[in-house]
Amino acid sequence: MGYLHRDDRREVILQAAMRVALADGFAAMTVRRIAQEAAVATGQVHHHFASSNELKAQAFIRLIDALLNVEVIPATAPWRDQLHSMLGSDDGGLEPYVRLWREALVLAGKEPEIKGAYLLTMEMWCDKVVELIDKGRAAGEFAGGDAAHDIAWRLIAFVCGMDGICMLGMPDVDEAAFNRHLAVMITKELC
Repeated sequence: MGYLHRDDRREVILQAAMRVALADGFAAMTVRRIAQEAAVATGQVHHHFASSNELKAQAFIRLIDALLNVEVIPATAPWRDQLHSMLGSDDGGLEPYVRLWREALVLAGKEPEIKGAYLLTMEMWCDKVVELIDKGRAAGEFAGGDAAHDIAWRLIAFVCGMDGICMLGMPDVDEAAFNRHLAVMITKELC
């Protein structure tokens, strides 16, 4: 790799960490693996990031930000459909991101940097949900009632709980059931 300015080299390392995270998760995000992916010496990784957990956290935040900005359905779709998609998309291409988010939840109990990143991404998700609720209300598609922020957190809590139940493989709780129950919750909260 040719000479790169400090910020450019840092970005190369961060992008490499993101690729490793999506491909193989947090466990694969070793300094050696990331350095290899970035085609830099391991010392460069240590030079640009205070710790491997700092690098993991920053890569995770960047990936979840990208996930939250993916246009799964057209921006012209009804607000209800956009909200449903933001809370539980069926797009299989997003599975590596969702898998990483699940893994971050587990690591959050052990790693303060990952916990901070996880909490930040949950706030980012909530902000996106609030934005969709507000736009849906402005368009007359959603009813008033409770504050959008409160509704967003209830819907997110529901989604996280249902996701956990689906992951356990409980009978009659599959992706179709998840979507059906989410549609009911959106109706109860906003219609």
